[in-house]
Amino acid sequence: MKINKILLIEVGTKLSIFPPLGLMCIASVIRDKYKIIIKDYSGKKIDEQSVKRDIEKINPEIIGLHVLTGPHIPRALIISKIAKKFGKIVIWGGPHPTVLPEQTIKNEYIDAVVIGEGEYAFQDLLKYFEGKLKKPLGCGIKEKVRGEEKIKIMLPQKKFVDFKKLPLPSWDLLENINRYFPEKRHNVLPLSTTRSCIYKCGFCHNSNENVKRYLGHYRIAEPQRGIKEYKFVQSLIKNKIDYLDVGEDLHLISYDYAKKFCEAIEKSGEKNLMWNTSTRYEMINKKIIDLIAAYNCKRVLLGIESGSKRLQELNGKIVEFNRTKKLAKYMRKKKLFVTNAYIFGHPTETAEELKMSLKYIKEVPADENLIQLYRPMPGTPYFKICQESKKLKVPKKLEGWKGFGILGHDVNVSKISDKFLFSTFYKTNAWQQTKYIFNLQRYYLQNNFYIKFFKNIIDNRFTFKLN
Repeated sequence: MKINKILLIEVGTKLSIFPPLGLMCIASVIRDKYKIIIKDYSGKKIDEQSVKRDIEKINPEIIGLHVLTGPHIPRALIISKIAKKFGKIVIWGGPHPTVLPEQTIKNEYIDAVVIGEGEYAFQDLLKYFEGKLKKPLGCGIKEKVRGEEKIKIMLPQKKFVDFKKLPLPSWDLLENINRYFPEKRHNVLPLSTTRSCIYKCGFCHNSNENVKRYLGHYRIAEPQRGIKEYKFVQSLIKNKIDYLDVGEDLHLISYDYAKKFCEAIEKSGEKNLMWNTSTRYEMINKKIIDLIAAYNCKRVLLGIESGSKRLQELNGKIVEFNRTKKLAKYMRKKKLFVTNAYIFGHPTETAEELKMSLKYIKEVPADENLIQLYRPMPGTPYFKICQESKKLKVPKKLEGWKGFGILGHDVNVSKISDKFLFSTFYKTNAWQQTKYIFNLQRYYLQNNFYIKFFKNIIDNRFTFKLN
């Protein structure tokens, strides 16, 4: 089979717009050999007629989709079904097919899956479908064996992405790049600067065995790469970017890296270039806080998850109360906007342990307490606990996962009564979100984000539920 044209699709959800960073990275490593078209359906309703028109007009041989667990799945299946009617080869990649590759590829509208990191695995699959490679790595395929279709889950790739050799994401291939940067000033550029994670929290997809094997070890890019990408994107758009979102799973890993990042910001030549980061309380101290505050870091996201020492130990994330309280207070003194993340309803969590989290929320200073109900993520240690305790019904088919993941339905897999868990969750969130809105408005005024200030009055964000 000869492959000329490849269509890469970001499935997304209709409620939020976010640039397809992963697909842009894949496009960058294959665009010299194939014609690449990227379609981003995030922030849009999936309309069958529009999808048909897109596929007919582009007429690719291969269609690749990026799919998360949850509401992405029915949207991706609509696209895949249409693609197969046109006789296209359909490849799924992303978190869901990585965690559940065999069940995913069993679906009649999917021909192959990429497991874990996609830059090398997707190239192997292209060679496989071109007849140039018999055993592609880092993927799952369907093959005919004596007239019967067999699923093969291949071994992981032998090498993983080196940021020093990886081209910048193909922002120039987006069909309407300006929709991601709608304001005249103070637009935010999300940067992909890390792969994998050092830690393996029980609720997180990074703790999944396939993720560990197929995504590779933790890597972080040199700070200059982010600055180079910022200048590239700024050259493509009409509005001004002055804020870098470099949070991801874990960005601020040490004082040495923080210093290198701050030096890159200073040497960028851009006045008042702001940024945010994510880290853990155990990884920071006053010296790091002083440094990043001096170099225009504006926001920090930190995961506390639970006030229970037992649950902290279960996740390998010890958040010592007194030290955490002092550091959070110091960050706010330095005018950093502090977001502390919590989960209510951990598997095996008791009412008394939930009250321990409430103590942290009450006494550990924060501009935002980001509280989520635990929503089961397949393939994680937490999910296994849920299965063993028979707290949930595991879907037997791909379609059944639409209500799972971080955007899934509210469920209770803890030892807390439904009444106490849900009433505590919604009451706590109502108060915390009210405080957050006021803190956010103050933050906008402090940083002269006047357009965002007035827009937020009209359209404020509630973090506890996304339908």
